[in-house]
Amino acid sequence: MTTGSRFLSTPRDRRHLLGLIAAFLGIGEFVDAFFISFWEGAAVFCVLFIVGAIWVRRGGIGGPILVGALCVFELQSFPTWHRTGTGDWISQIAFVVASAAGLLVALAVIWQSIRSRKSNRIAAGVRV
Repeated sequence: MTTGSRFLSTPRDRRHLLGLIAAFLGIGEFVDAFFISFWEGAAVFCVLFIVGAIWVRRGGIGGPILVGALCVFELQSFPTWHRTGTGDWISQIAFVVASAAGLLVALAVIWQSIRSRKSNRIAAGVRV
């Protein structure tokens, strides 16, 4: 089995990838805050994405839920973003692609966490 076929095969790998995506989006929001008129919103999202990245690394289900919700907001607001040139299009498309990837990975992490909790309850003899 090659390394590429095992990529994202464990929950830890998925969490690591989700943390990286959240950090990337947080840094992108920080940079974006210097170039948009509503910089306050970008600053808040920067902080929320960084908090989400840290929370994902700490474990639990709250971090992936936060990052997934932020990605959903980015995806639904994409059509309303103002674009002034090619640079805007490139950066905004990168944001929406990263947000889509973040949402998919967040859903996978959440799904795995729920399945893991159910199997732990069954193994402990607790009714589900």
